[in-house]
Amino acid sequence: MKILAPVRDPEEVPWLCEAGADEFYCGLTPAFWAERYGGDWVHRRDPRAAGLRDEAALAEVVRRAGDRPVFVTLNAPHYPEEAVAPLVGFGRHLLEHVGVAGLIVAEIELLLALVEEGLGPRVHVSSLATCTNPGAAAFYRDLGVARVVLPRHLTLDEIGEIAAAGVDLEVFVLNDGCVFEEGLCATTHRLGPFCLADGPGTEGVGPGALEAYEFWKWTLNNCGCRTNRGYPLGPCGLCALPRFRAIGIGSLKVVGREASLPRKRASVELAALAVRLADAGAGPTEIREAVVARRGGRSLCDGAHLCYYPQVWAPAGAEAAAC
Repeated sequence: MKILAPVRDPEEVPWLCEAGADEFYCGLTPAFWAERYGGDWVHRRDPRAAGLRDEAALAEVVRRAGDRPVFVTLNAPHYPEEAVAPLVGFGRHLLEHVGVAGLIVAEIELLLALVEEGLGPRVHVSSLATCTNPGAAAFYRDLGVARVVLPRHLTLDEIGEIAAAGVDLEVFVLNDGCVFEEGLCATTHRLGPFCLADGPGTEGVGPGALEAYEFWKWTLNNCGCRTNRGYPLGPCGLCALPRFRAIGIGSLKVVGREASLPRKRASVELAALAVRLADAGAGPTEIREAVVARRGGRSLCDGAHLCYYPQVWAPAGAEAAAC
């Protein structure tokens, strides 16, 4: 299992390599984009906070990464129809002339256009494409893509069923949860993370349920802080690594292109620790104890409050839920 690390500046690459990153992903807005399409984002994250500054910076990321592959996001959920052809040309340029290993794509028209241009084997299907069942995975497999990134909210059993389709899979393992299923969400964060705010419709909901919901949203937002040891307190799927290893998952995604280097580095270090233990045959409990010893935050782990995959701790035959 490879650790996929986020990057937004070439200076971050050596530190993340040292921490244990095996591959990188980043975002870059084409030079032609603003003049033609204004403030629309070319990828899912705000380019001012999460994107590389220019193509030269991307080339430097590729150079510093060495034999570790670098993938570029073109994963906005939709584009103007006339933008698809220029984006295909931009993607081909990055692959053939900048040294990028692949493109992370969500929008189906762009995906199909890249496949028609013979670039399918260099495409990763973004989690925003919302591949939630084996049939969808088989569809992407038959298009010839290299990898499918699974959405956050799938259970371990669902992931196992999708893996049977025989396509390389990537899963989320650290940081930054989302209240909604991201690929089915038509909002952006341009006006702030209003998905964390309460709206109408809570009439008749008991105070205990509302309090639990507020706590859940707090954990999705990384508990609003780091531990006193500098590690993030966001959603975590590291205890599921033994199951992922058995399923055959290829890549483990650390979220947070817009995060600071210290948070990225600490996250990759935690993931690398868990991978080493899983490769050595450790089970979920041993991995949890090692992560808590390094990171802190035991009470949040003991209650499965941070779990991306709380099914790890469910009794046999039962589904687990955390809030």
